[in-house]
Amino acid sequence: MKEWKRYVTGLLLIPVVMSAVYLLPERIFVWLMMIFAYLAYLEFISIFNLKKDILFAFSSVLMLLMIDSINGLGAIRSIGDITINDFYTMLPLLRRFFLTATGAVVLIPVLSLIGKDSVDMKLKKMLLYLSGFFYLGLTFGLFSAIRHQTDGHHWLAFAFVVPWICDTGAYYGGRFFGKRKFAPVISPNKTWEGAVSGTLFSVITGAVFAFTLLKYESAWYVITVSLFIGIFGQAGDLVESLIKRNAGVKDSGKLFPGHGGILDRCDSLLFSVAIIFIGFLIRSYAL
Repeated sequence: MKEWKRYVTGLLLIPVVMSAVYLLPERIFVWLMMIFAYLAYLEFISIFNLKKDILFAFSSVLMLLMIDSINGLGAIRSIGDITINDFYTMLPLLRRFFLTATGAVVLIPVLSLIGKDSVDMKLKKMLLYLSGFFYLGLTFGLFSAIRHQTDGHHWLAFAFVVPWICDTGAYYGGRFFGKRKFAPVISPNKTWEGAVSGTLFSVITGAVFAFTLLKYESAWYVITVSLFIGIFGQAGDLVESLIKRNAGVKDSGKLFPGHGGILDRCDSLLFSVAIIFIGFLIRSYAL
């Protein structure tokens, strides 16, 4: 039954996500990413049974402001094509970004001291809130930043589709050929054969994009990025599995029937947008 729910939910999500990528106005898309980031942060805190107190309120607001500043920076111009006027326009956004980031570094530890929790609980709260703030705040901000780049809508579609195909390839590759366990302590069902299959399908998907939607990009560049997404996207899946295993939960939430919560659905996607953005930065300096 769960498999059917998973397939139906997946089929319904694909047109919804692609419509959001290509059709939503810029500001609405940013708000959507901010909403998902907030819900993901809430899931992250909730699976560890931490109280949603003043610490959550302050850190959530700061995270949303940081996401908005990242979007603004992405809207200036394509990476590697920044003029002196763009630089002056970026200064207020950079100030806001560093204000929110450094504000979190100061406020989260200080606010963790409030209350009658044990020393271990205070330390746990501080570390979890800080890690969730940067992990989710930075990556969710990159969705809109990528969308602003040259061919940004196609690149963002690429960021979604490659991990989806990778997951499918890894699942069926592991199901039919899997023998050697990949990470038995973290995720017992994953195999090396599945991981290789997923990476192979990622590269094939990258090649399809390189000769269609991203045909004006270097084919080798697009395929290389898809290779790294295939590798690190599966690592992102394992990272989320590690978080859930440590928290003692199977799913981070129940928002998507058969898939779990936002963290369950976005684990590899967060690594995917990070890899694409890093690729943009490297290309702007090295190519």
